[in-house]
Amino acid sequence: MSKEGAPPVMNRKNILIVDRDKNFMQELREAFQPYGGAYQVAFASSIAKAREILSRFTVHAVLANVQLSGESGIELLLHVRRWHADTHMVLYTDELTEELKRSAYHSGAAAVIAHPFRIEDLLRLLTRIFAKDSGSSFLESIHLADLLQLIGMGNHSTDVVVANAGGKQRGIIRIRKGNMIEAEAAQKRGVEAVTEMLSWANPAIRTCRAASGIAAPAKPVPLRDVLMQAVAKLDEGKALQPSEED
Repeated sequence: MSKEGAPPVMNRKNILIVDRDKNFMQELREAFQPYGGAYQVAFASSIAKAREILSRFTVHAVLANVQLSGESGIELLLHVRRWHADTHMVLYTDELTEELKRSAYHSGAAAVIAHPFRIEDLLRLLTRIFAKDSGSSFLESIHLADLLQLIGMGNHSTDVVVANAGGKQRGIIRIRKGNMIEAEAAQKRGVEAVTEMLSWANPAIRTCRAASGIAAPAKPVPLRDVLMQAVAKLDEGKALQPSEED
């Protein structure tokens, strides 16, 4: 029988906890141990370390202190919502105010809770958050280029999250009304990032609700133009590769 609040083992979730309090992180490490079959927990003491982990691994939820000794959990929240659209963000603080809650929710936080909290309450919160994942679309049979073409033709607004085989490389394409406003993958941006994602063999693709609070550039580029440029760059790169006969 599973622990209260824990998801099924087959849906094991990766949780990243960001805090500078080593004693508190040790308490959380011990609190999560009975739920090891449902949750895998990692820790970071700074925003820089958290961003590094997010860029290298699949993280389903980030749990971060708002006060990070000179840094702010809100800053990390903005990074997560911008570049890791399918990662949930939960903030906690011992100075919870209505103003902070409004700011955090407006910036895309899944929840803002008071600290200290009980592990049982946190587990129930995570279960509710992950239960909402069914609202996004997971695509297995369509090629990324075909999906982008359809989105561009329909002038849709969405965030497209792409994961390479094994989930070791991840990318995101933000589209608003058929225009690409951002793209990032493998430390590349724009057309170069889209080219990179198109080169991945059999990636996992997920479309998510367009994140709010992200301003479009002054001159948005139609997605169809971005796609044409990326495909051309991809073909050019293939042409430059040595053939097996060389």
